[in-house]
Amino acid sequence: MYYFIINPNSSSGKGLLIWKSIEPVLKERNVDYHPFFTKDRESTAHLVKRLCTEKAPATIVAVGGDGTVNDVLNGLANFENITFGYIPSGSGNDLARGLHLETDPEKALERILSPTRTESLRIASVSAPAFSRRFLVSSGLGFDAAVCEGALHSRFKKFLNQLHLGQLTYTGLALKELFLSHFPKAKLILDEATVVEIPAMFFTAAMNLPYEGGGFQFCPKADPKDDRLDLILVEKMSKLKILCLLPTAFFGKHTRFHGVHIYTFKEATLITERPLFLHTDGEIPGKTMEATWRLLPEKLSMILG
Repeated sequence: MYYFIINPNSSSGKGLLIWKSIEPVLKERNVDYHPFFTKDRESTAHLVKRLCTEKAPATIVAVGGDGTVNDVLNGLANFENITFGYIPSGSGNDLARGLHLETDPEKALERILSPTRTESLRIASVSAPAFSRRFLVSSGLGFDAAVCEGALHSRFKKFLNQLHLGQLTYTGLALKELFLSHFPKAKLILDEATVVEIPAMFFTAAMNLPYEGGGFQFCPKADPKDDRLDLILVEKMSKLKILCLLPTAFFGKHTRFHGVHIYTFKEATLITERPLFLHTDGEIPGKTMEATWRLLPEKLSMILG
């Protein structure tokens, strides 16, 4: 059985258009499937959790953006019975970019119906005093989360999505947040051993895949198949220097700048002097002064080709 979880509003209605283009293929090929349309984060996770109570093996396919995948991920259970597929229709599509997934909807559907490569991917989580979330791509505090928060409420995102330029939303907001940024004091603890004191932090992000924010390759070596997460820590620097640094991050060349640090870890805790927005795969569960990232024991069987 194929369960399709469709976000009809992703990329300003692109999700619904994609579904309308691929459903006739499912009917023509007599595929046993059932579609569900998302309403909000909580109902999506609840729906997926209910589907996972079925004992028979199933393929759950998300049609949406990285946020839709995150909502599905946070409802998954009985991982041994679930295979996951993804048809991207978002603005950023960092999951598809990081896993080199097919972005053409019909080709992506064909790979899901007749897969040639399925791999087990590590899943991560972030825990804060007020909430806990799984993530597959990345989770961060500071600048990157502020950009995600802005994108969720951007008046221009819908317009740019209609022009197929949704990625520019993140670039524009990154420039805006750059000039609004404050640099709080913070402390990073890696694997309960290494302590990094940060006099002034721009942002910190734990990453399971190389890209976030619509193509910023912040952790070029992040691999969801290994046993460690990667982390980027960027200290305070002049805004002119950051302005020069950000474009190089699209190519993973920013790591050469002084003040940019890359770590790998199994568990990391960040403590900041004031509450900051936190994101998981671009979704904002809230603000926090403390977050702990770690890999989970579960692995996600995902169709990659």
